[in-house]
Amino acid sequence: MKKVTFILCFVFCGTFISMAQKVGLVLSGGGAKGISHIGIIKALEENGIPIDYVAGTSMGAIVGGMYAMGYSPDEMIQIIKSGDFKHWLTGEVEPDYNYYYRNADPKPSFVEIPFKIHTLDSIKLKSAFLPTSIISPRQMNYAFVPLCAPANALAGGDFDKLFIPFRCVASDIYNKEAVIFRYGVLGDAIRASMSYPFMFRPVVIDGKLLFDGGIFNNFPVDVMRADFKPDFMIGSVVARNPRKPDERDILMQIQNMIMTKTDYSMSKKEGMLFRFHNTNFKLFDFSRVDELVKMGYDSIMAHIEEIKARVPRRTSAEEVAEKRKAFRDRYPELKFQRVIVEGVDSLQKKYVEQVFHYHNDVFSLKEFKEAYFKLIADDKILEVIPHATFNSATGNFDLHLNVKIQDHLKVLLGGNVSSSTSNQAYFGLSYQNLTNYAQSANIDAQFGKMYNGLGLGTRIEIPSQRSWYVKAGVVLHKFDYFEGGQLFYNDNRTANFTQSEVYGKLSVGFPLSMKGRMEFGVGYGFLTNDYYLNRLLVTTSTKEDESNFSLGSVFGRIENYTLNNVMYPTKGYNRSISLQLIGGDETYKSSNVPTNDNVTESSDLWVQCRAKTDQYFQLWPRFTLGTYGELMFSTRKLLQNYTISVIEAPAFQPTPYTRTAFNEAFCANKFAAIGLKPIYSLTKDLHVRGEMYWFLPYRTITRNTDNTAYYSNPFQSSHFIAETSLVYNFKIASAGIFLNYSSTAVSRLNLGLNIGFLLFNPKFTE
Repeated sequence: MKKVTFILCFVFCGTFISMAQKVGLVLSGGGAKGISHIGIIKALEENGIPIDYVAGTSMGAIVGGMYAMGYSPDEMIQIIKSGDFKHWLTGEVEPDYNYYYRNADPKPSFVEIPFKIHTLDSIKLKSAFLPTSIISPRQMNYAFVPLCAPANALAGGDFDKLFIPFRCVASDIYNKEAVIFRYGVLGDAIRASMSYPFMFRPVVIDGKLLFDGGIFNNFPVDVMRADFKPDFMIGSVVARNPRKPDERDILMQIQNMIMTKTDYSMSKKEGMLFRFHNTNFKLFDFSRVDELVKMGYDSIMAHIEEIKARVPRRTSAEEVAEKRKAFRDRYPELKFQRVIVEGVDSLQKKYVEQVFHYHNDVFSLKEFKEAYFKLIADDKILEVIPHATFNSATGNFDLHLNVKIQDHLKVLLGGNVSSSTSNQAYFGLSYQNLTNYAQSANIDAQFGKMYNGLGLGTRIEIPSQRSWYVKAGVVLHKFDYFEGGQLFYNDNRTANFTQSEVYGKLSVGFPLSMKGRMEFGVGYGFLTNDYYLNRLLVTTSTKEDESNFSLGSVFGRIENYTLNNVMYPTKGYNRSISLQLIGGDETYKSSNVPTNDNVTESSDLWVQCRAKTDQYFQLWPRFTLGTYGELMFSTRKLLQNYTISVIEAPAFQPTPYTRTAFNEAFCANKFAAIGLKPIYSLTKDLHVRGEMYWFLPYRTITRNTDNTAYYSNPFQSSHFIAETSLVYNFKIASAGIFLNYSSTAVSRLNLGLNIGFLLFNPKFTE
């Protein structure tokens, strides 16, 4: 009897020990290599090894946090492989949510220096030249709401009540200490833990400025011991302390300055430690997900029998999946009812509320996402930090928006460095203010041999359920077009002809979905053209003729835009159609005829319609095909001589080079053009592009012997442009080396270099 009792007691004790044994998983930071943590979790689950607690830092906090929220290893892999995760890391707004209507007209600037006005009466300014982070937080601010809010609501902000009790660590750089998160807003905690200095903007929680937890504790095994006291720990380390810096390695010097050495050890009695020091993987190799998961998975599988021997307790993969489903099924549906705006004054709050326009109506995650990206597209908004708090009284989430406003003044610097005549310097000054409506004003000045311009403009946006804006602008500019296309130009070359314009426009704009807008307006301008009537007959005594125009216009334009670059796009599309009614007087003055017969006048009223499409299709991972089409229809009559008729005719200018070199063969009042653009990406930012265009004028403008103009018969000629270029798209500008060929030109073959932006104010009739 005693023997039976002893056996029963032994079995009972063994079962109790097995059931009571708790396992803690500790995950270090280490950038992309932290993806291997998922492989470890996957292998443990498949072999029935329980995970009762999880603690992590930085990338370990992301993986550990997702697991604690009830995401399976396969779901985590899908998330990290997704385009959404890529947008978190790059800060790029998803193309479908890039709200084009609120985007300001592009400027040729690559440096912006903000100035904050402290007091209006003394005009005390403060400049912030350096950005607070390399990667914009706008995409990530949104992403952590749908990722974390339901689980955080279910747990009531208590991290012990998640699917797996969870801890993560951030760094308080002011008090020089680690901050341990046990409760609070889960998304903020994970964000703070992964906010690597300079790369990501710090997170402010309870008045503390928090950065990446790896600065003070990159492997929170001490937190696991203190908070959970597990019977057995499994540690995954994908980082190491910074090596001794080299005098020429500034990044390693900075890393040594900001990071405290972490103890990555764990006694064998406490558990098992897995280290990954594979130098083939870099800090941001997030594209190599499968390799990294396999690395973690294989390491566990190589020691699985030892782990099983030390952890006799088992929880089947099916049981874990069932518990996970039960936890996730209790998630409250992510619907919102109240919008609470913080961080701004009453008038600015009204503006933000009008953008959302939901008031107390229930709205979905999709509607929230659309309104959020509409709001951050406004250049008066610096940042919007959303938090979703579950309201048990309504059964929906309250949406708290912490809004930060841009500084009032910005100085913009930019331009273009070129091997030809298109060297440009750009200086801009922008003022912006937000009350119950958004207002901005700008001064833009460009200086160069080919183009000089001054633009003054303002825009006032009235937010409502159907937003709209009023825009007014005045432009004074001058184009000097030169012949030839040598790699390096001579400063003493004289211009082929010059165009000077002074005009003003007033327009009203409305949104069309997330990607489009329509605009209607009126304008009035004075245009002056100085040119030689026939350059082939020019002598030293020949003087320039002059044509002046006084024109008014009524116009409308519809545009859809998602291109990823204004100079050399490789993704997205731009589709537009414009319609103008233009009328006014022409005055022609010739300096080469008798004085009493040198001025003639005429009037005209015409309709002009232009349609364009520029779209890019990714056919293979590295190969993209761009397609281009343009159709122009103008009823404008021929002017008082051939030269001015060609100069004033609409021009086909599909590439940066063609916008700087006038070619009369590609000017016509009615034409069609198509193009193909094969693009091969060598790296993410470096590509080789080819561009081929065929231009077909309906009727070519032709010169009479007396220099008057007449139309040829329909479709008598066509012309061809080809260009190949090697392009590198920096974050702030583009650089391209190009070789251009035109079937009809003074210089058919042109080689050149551009670094920066070639963006000019549009001409009055464009």
